[in-house]
Amino acid sequence: MKKLISILDLSIDEIDKIFSIADIEKKLYQQYNNALEGKMLGNFFFQPSTRTQFSLQAAFMKLGGKVISCSDINQTRSGPPYFEPLDDMGHIVSSYCDIVAMRTINDMDTKLFVREMTVPFISAGSGNIEHPTQALVDLFSIKKYYKQINNNNILIIGTPRQRTINSFILGLSRYKNINVHILSQSGVYLMDEVFSKCSSINIAYYSSWEELISANILSSISIVYVDKIFNETKEYNYFIIQKDYLELMNKDVLILHPLPRTKELPKHIDVMPGAYYYRQAELGMYVRYALFLYFMNII
Repeated sequence: MKKLISILDLSIDEIDKIFSIADIEKKLYQQYNNALEGKMLGNFFFQPSTRTQFSLQAAFMKLGGKVISCSDINQTRSGPPYFEPLDDMGHIVSSYCDIVAMRTINDMDTKLFVREMTVPFISAGSGNIEHPTQALVDLFSIKKYYKQINNNNILIIGTPRQRTINSFILGLSRYKNINVHILSQSGVYLMDEVFSKCSSINIAYYSSWEELISANILSSISIVYVDKIFNETKEYNYFIIQKDYLELMNKDVLILHPLPRTKELPKHIDVMPGAYYYRQAELGMYVRYALFLYFMNII
């Protein structure tokens, strides 16, 4: 039974297969129009979502399937006052659905929910640990832009203890000659459980733009991955990306952001040649199309 909780649950061959299907983009609508007719997706988002939630629903329905959803655990018996065990809920939901997607605030809730599931499962974000479908979207965006994922120097701007960054780096660990430079608040590093799985990647940390610039590596950066800074220390700095900094890099440097953005990514960056985050969100639809087709054994 296929379960996607970590990006590492997929082999590089499986990722390539998913990407080869996603690569046909809008032609997916015609080629697999009714591929999931008669199938039901259970879409449980116990934490707010825009892109992931709606793209999963839209993808499944455009493939001919139907969706049942819930956005508040308090609307189920697993909320107060009954607190039905989540593994019981997962077992029951398996009787109603052919595949389940779920987002939780606490990663332990995900582990409990899938414990007795008997249908395929896709994590749509699990606590602050991982967001595997977003990692697939991020990697696919790089492949679409550069035609390959190997041989990249990547600047990540954001707190390296959030699920988007965790899954992105874990996904990158499957590829060759990857160097990651992380700009974040001082004293905050990748969690040990993530870092221990990324031995193939060279990782360096910086706590200011000045430190990063003085390291003289910006001209080699091929990808800038921007996300939010969380207040894990008393220091709170958004590390706002500016055109002045981007001009120290290649003029076509790829700029990614999983969205939603706040002030860390000003709107004036939208006109830069490599600003790719809206396209990145669009590609998320095609990646999730392909993921459903793979998990439902259509491809």
